[in-house]
Amino acid sequence: ELHREGILLEPKGFAAGFRVEHPQRVINKIQYGDSWGRIAHTGKKMTDEWNTAFFPLSEDEVDHEGRLPVSSYRLATDKAFDGETNRGAYSFCMCPGGQIVPASTQADEVCVNGMSFSRRDSVWANAALVVTIAPDDPVLEEYREKHGVLAGIEFQREMERRA
Repeated sequence: ELHREGILLEPKGFAAGFRVEHPQRVINKIQYGDSWGRIAHTGKKMTDEWNTAFFPLSEDEVDHEGRLPVSSYRLATDKAFDGETNRGAYSFCMCPGGQIVPASTQADEVCVNGMSFSRRDSVWANAALVVTIAPDDPVLEEYREKHGVLAGIEFQREMERRA
């Protein structure tokens, strides 16, 4: 509306990506290893049993005392080469022991978000994986030609419609 009324707008950079979901026990294994991953504890019987079963003890291995929280992770680089340029790529809003939830505002678009339960006790974990997109990014060229300063918004809408 503002743009149609002649208000001057300027594009800005943004991040776009997707949300990935994985079994929480896999993240526990990657972060804590085989001998410690089994003691990641949530207090929810099914989740804790599922995690423990994923880490069987060998005959000579000692079960560790204590409890660890379910694990999380963070990824970041400014050297993700896409074939033309290096761009930033990073994880965002990592949700240990949580789930992916719908967040669409339009009937023909798919948009999701992630959440963690307060006890982090889901068998699932999720995170957004995104890349940076600058206002002059080549991926926006066809959108700039048709939508001008609103190219980034139309790019986002098309990605959500394609999903």
